[in-house]
Amino acid sequence: MPYAGWALMLATLSAAPGASSSPLPPLYMITYDHGGVILWGVSHFEERLRDAVSWLDKYPGFKIGLDNEAYAYDYLAEASPSTLAEIRGYLARYPGRFGIGTCTYGQPLSVFINEESNVRQIGYALAACRKHLGVAPPVYLMSEHAMHSQIPQLLKGFGFTGSIMRTHFMMYGYNPTFDVPTGWWVGVDGSRIPTVPTYNGEGSHFGRTTVDNWILTRYPGPECSTPLETYQREFARINPLLASRADDSGLRREELVKQYEGKPGYKWILLEELFRSFPAPKAELKTPPNSFVVRMPWGYCGNEIWNGCRAAEVGVLTAERLAALEYILGGSAHEAELETAWKNLLVAQHHDIQICGLLDDARRFIPASRQASQGVADASMRYVASRMKGGPLLQVTGFNPLSWRRKEWLQTEVSLPQGAAHYLRVQRNGTTVTSYTAVRESYPDGSIKTATLGIDAELPPLGFRSFGVSATTRRPSARQDVVHVDPKALTISTPFAIARLNSYGGIASLVAAGTGKPLLAPGRRSCFFAGTIEGQNAESRGTWQLNPSQDGGEWATATERGEIAGIPYTLQLTFRADTPRIECRASFTFSGQRIGQLSDDRRDGVSGFIHEQKLRLKLFPATGPSAVGIRDLPFVVAETPDRYVEGIYWTAVADADGGLAVFNRGNMGSVRESDGGFSVSLAYAMHYIWGTRMLAGQYQYELALYPFRGKWQDADIHRQAIEYNMPPVSLCSEPGDGSLGDEVRAVDAGSLGVLVSAMYPEAGHVYVRMYEYRGRDSSAAVSYLSGKAAITEVDLAGREIKPAPATMAFGPWRIRTVRIDPQRQ
Repeated sequence: MPYAGWALMLATLSAAPGASSSPLPPLYMITYDHGGVILWGVSHFEERLRDAVSWLDKYPGFKIGLDNEAYAYDYLAEASPSTLAEIRGYLARYPGRFGIGTCTYGQPLSVFINEESNVRQIGYALAACRKHLGVAPPVYLMSEHAMHSQIPQLLKGFGFTGSIMRTHFMMYGYNPTFDVPTGWWVGVDGSRIPTVPTYNGEGSHFGRTTVDNWILTRYPGPECSTPLETYQREFARINPLLASRADDSGLRREELVKQYEGKPGYKWILLEELFRSFPAPKAELKTPPNSFVVRMPWGYCGNEIWNGCRAAEVGVLTAERLAALEYILGGSAHEAELETAWKNLLVAQHHDIQICGLLDDARRFIPASRQASQGVADASMRYVASRMKGGPLLQVTGFNPLSWRRKEWLQTEVSLPQGAAHYLRVQRNGTTVTSYTAVRESYPDGSIKTATLGIDAELPPLGFRSFGVSATTRRPSARQDVVHVDPKALTISTPFAIARLNSYGGIASLVAAGTGKPLLAPGRRSCFFAGTIEGQNAESRGTWQLNPSQDGGEWATATERGEIAGIPYTLQLTFRADTPRIECRASFTFSGQRIGQLSDDRRDGVSGFIHEQKLRLKLFPATGPSAVGIRDLPFVVAETPDRYVEGIYWTAVADADGGLAVFNRGNMGSVRESDGGFSVSLAYAMHYIWGTRMLAGQYQYELALYPFRGKWQDADIHRQAIEYNMPPVSLCSEPGDGSLGDEVRAVDAGSLGVLVSAMYPEAGHVYVRMYEYRGRDSSAAVSYLSGKAAITEVDLAGREIKPAPATMAFGPWRIRTVRIDPQRQ
C-alpha cells in the first residue's frame, strides 16, 4: 500500500521521554518487507530486495524477511527465474538472518473472502513457498488486516507454531489489544495458538500503523523523531517487548538500523526465533467475532471487483465438486485447471487490487479464474451425463453442488432440428415430471427451433439426476397458477407473501400470506434506490410492468424502469412459489456522475466509508427498537451492534418476532440507517485515497430479500443464502448410455447442522471439508457410496490425524476435513 503524499497516516505518539531511572525492558525487533509484484512490479521488487540484503552485509546484527504475496514466487518462476534463484541464494548465504514471512497467496483482507478462500489463501501460499524457496513461515504475520475469529483454527490446522496478532497498517481493520508479552490466541471454536498480541495503546485506529511499525519505518526522519526508547518506556509494563514492522519495502530507515546496531538490549530476530525468545504463553486471549473492527469502501469501482470475485468463488467451488465426482466415476480430476482457477481468484482477492481499484489486474485474473472453472464444470458434466439415462429425444442432467437435498426449477436451453417436436414432455422412471417450455424460435411448420426448458427438479445432495425429454403432439394442460399476478392492482401473491408494488417504484407493502403480518414496515416504501448524487440526496422513481410466468413456471417477475438523479436503471424482482426469497436484479447506466459524499480532496480517506450516502438499495424491515444486525463471517455467524452490517453471503436485521435478511453476490456492505432503513451499498464514485474511479456504462447487481418470522437463529438464513449463491448446474445433451442410471451419488456428507464447504480431488484422493454453522454441538457422517474406500481425518495441510469415525462430532464453529481414498469405477 503506497503512503507518499498523504497526511492521514500520522500516528499519535507520546511526547519525548522524560527523565526516568527505570530500566528499559529488552526489545526484540522484527522487520519484514511487505510487497510483491502486484502493484509494484518486478523491477521495484528486485531493487528493494537488493537494498535489504546490502544492509545484512553492513550490519551483522540486522535481520530481515520478505512478506510478499506468494503469487510473486509463482510469477517469478515463469517471468524471472533468475530473481527467484537470487532469493534462494540469499536464504543460503544468510541463514538465520534472512527469512520468508509469506503467509497468504494473494494478501487478501480475509474477513471478506469466503470460508474456503480463507483456507486456500494459506494452503497455496505455504505450498508455493516450499516449492520455490524450500521454506515456509512457522509464525503467522500480516501487514494489512487478515485477522478474524477463526484464524487460530486455520493456523492450527496448517501447522503454524505461533502468530503475531497485529495489523501493522490498520487502514481496513484492526485487532483487539492485550497487555501481555505472549498469550494463547483463542478462536471462536476454542482453538488456540501462541501469539504476541497488539498491546493496549499500540494501535487500534483506522488509517494508522501500530506505534512500533511507525517508528521502524520512519525514525529518524521528518515524519518521526521518536526513538525506540520512547516505545520501550510507553510499554515498560510488557517484558519482553516486541517491536514489529510488516510494511512496504520502500519504508525502511537505514539510520535506525545503524543507530541500534550492537546496542545492548536491542536484538533483531526472525519469525522462527520469536517463540524461542519469548516466554511460554499462559493467558488466554479470547477473540469473539466482534473483536475485530473492519471496514471496506463498498461500491468502489461500482463493486465490480467484489462481485467478480464472488462469481469466481462460486465457479471454482462448484467445478471442483464436479471434478471430484468425475474422478470417482473413472474420469479426470482436472487438477491443473482447478489450480489455475483457484490461483487466479486468490490473486484477484489481493488487497491492492480490491481497494486500490487495479481494474486491469481484476479484469485479467477474474475472467481467467472463471474460464478455467467453467471449462472443468462443462467437461465433468459432459462426462457424467454421457453415462446417465435420458431420451428418447434429449436428456437434461442436473447437479446439486450442496450437501443437502434441494427442490427447485432447473432451466436449460434447447435447440432442435425442424420437425423434431412441437411440444416437449419430461419424464423420469416413466413418470411425467412437471415442466414448462418457453419457445423462443419456431420453424415454419410450428415445430420448436429453440426454447428454454424448465423442470421442477428434486436433486440429491452432492449428486446428479437425469431426465428424459420426448416429443409429444399434445399441448401440456395448463397448470393452476400458484403465483397470482394482478397488473392493475400491482400485486403479486405467493404461498409465502403478498406484495403490493408502489405506483412510482419500489414495494408499497409486503405481508405474510395467511396471517397478513407485515414483513416490511407498513406505511413505508421499500426496495427503492437512494443516494447522494452530485451532492443532492435523491430517491428513485419508476414504473412497473408485471409479468406472470408463462407455460407453467411457478414464479412471476415485476420489472421497474426509471431513474435516480438522471441515472437510468432497471430493477427486476422475481417472486417464487417454492421459496420466500425475492430475487432482485438491478442494472444502472452511469455516465460519470459523482456518487457519495462530495469531497474536494483527491486523497480523501473518509468519504469512501460513508455508506449511507452511496447509491444503495433501501428497505424498511418490520422490526422494532430491539432489533440487532446479524451477518456471516468466515466459518461463523454473529450478531453485531454496529450500524454497518457487513457479511460474506448475507446480512440481516431482526428482533424477537422476525426480520429481513439480504443475500448478496458481492455487495457485502449494509447500513442500518437513522430513519430505520436497512440499505445495501451498490456504487460509489467520488475521490478516494488510492485513486478515484468514476463510473461509465452499465453495471449490474444481484441480491435477494429473505423476510422471515420468529427468531433469526431458527430461520436457517445461512443455508438459504448459500443456496442462493450456489445454484444447481444443468446440461441438455443427447441421451447417455444409461450405465449410471438416472441418479448418481458418490459421497454423502454433512447434516442439518454441518455444511460441506469444499469437496475436491488432489493427488489421487478426494477431500471433503465440513463445518458447524449454527454455533451448537452437532454431528455428521461421511459415507462413500461408490464401493469401498478408506476415510481418514486430516488437518488442513492434509496430514493424517486418525481414521474417520462413522459419525464425527462437531463443536460450535468447528472445521473438520476427511480424505477419501476411493476405489474408482
